[in-house]
Amino acid sequence: MTDRRETPKNTGLPTEIHRQIVEDVGMPSHPSQYLIPPRQRQALCKLSLVSNAFHSIATEVLHERVHITPQNIGKFVRRIMEPGMAGPPKVKFLAFVGFSSELSEWELDLVIAILEQLPSETVTHILLDMPLRSIYREPEPGDDPESSVLRMTDALNRFFNVKEFVSVRDEAHLLGWFTGPVVWPHWPQIQRVALYNPEILEEKFIEAVVQTKSLRLICFLNPRLIGGAETDEDFSELIDQADLELSFLFLDTENTGDEETDGDYVGIAKEDGHSDPLLRYAIDQPDRVILVDVEEITDNLDGRSPTSTPTDWFFKVAVSGRLWELGRFGISTDTAKRYLEMEANVMDEAELAALIAELPVPGLE
Repeated sequence: MTDRRETPKNTGLPTEIHRQIVEDVGMPSHPSQYLIPPRQRQALCKLSLVSNAFHSIATEVLHERVHITPQNIGKFVRRIMEPGMAGPPKVKFLAFVGFSSELSEWELDLVIAILEQLPSETVTHILLDMPLRSIYREPEPGDDPESSVLRMTDALNRFFNVKEFVSVRDEAHLLGWFTGPVVWPHWPQIQRVALYNPEILEEKFIEAVVQTKSLRLICFLNPRLIGGAETDEDFSELIDQADLELSFLFLDTENTGDEETDGDYVGIAKEDGHSDPLLRYAIDQPDRVILVDVEEITDNLDGRSPTSTPTDWFFKVAVSGRLWELGRFGISTDTAKRYLEMEANVMDEAELAALIAELPVPGLE
């Protein structure tokens, strides 16, 4: 009798049939989904026990999408460093989530170990929910090359096939002590970037967007603006100089409960607060510049209200793979025009009030 703990022998089916069955059972519902849902993951684990062929393919599929947290990072490092391993898993979707605003030294060492061990050519999607700006920076003269910061920088830069990057809260840690974007301009194949609260009108950021010719879609959630005083010229440097095939997706949501960006948020797509220059771009170039009011579309996405913080919502929609579809919920050209007309009407009323205030009051000399 066969020991149930042992992996059964091959079924004799062609490899193509094994792979098709595994993919039908366990592949996520969305191609850009970072995590395999629990039920599908459980089904893959059971399928891996059916035969050697199923075990090999199911394990490969399970390892394509890796979800690293403070709770499982130690176990994952031990596994990839284990003697006798056939080699580190060929990860395609790599997500680091749930880390605090400051990484401890042991966490930092483990993150670096993972990045240094994974095959640089297989990783195509990276999602980071961790304070990257505090642990990544460009080398400077006199730096110790063995320092944790520079080792992390080198480890991230080595992934030359990355096509998608999502930073859930990194840009919120700008705090004026670093300028320019982090990491993604170093990846030559990068096509899609999503950032939370980036300072998009900063010179180095604009330069990176313009020079990164592989970019096709860049998404901003609550980008930092000048405070309502930005002009058409400010945005022309960012949008008009960029590759014509690059589209800009601006997501606009309230900062309720988000202390990290308190005071750094200016509305861009709402009826009672918007950016005139961006509205004009949305009217003139609707295929390139798309504005989305998150509060208005959440019901269309999943029937639930937005979470208390934008980062929570951003993380969930990015992990699900739905982030890049939000452009279909962009405000219409007619809505953008109406917002501009409303602003003009407000301006006219204010001017009228000023004129009325200057008129002499009857009975008073």
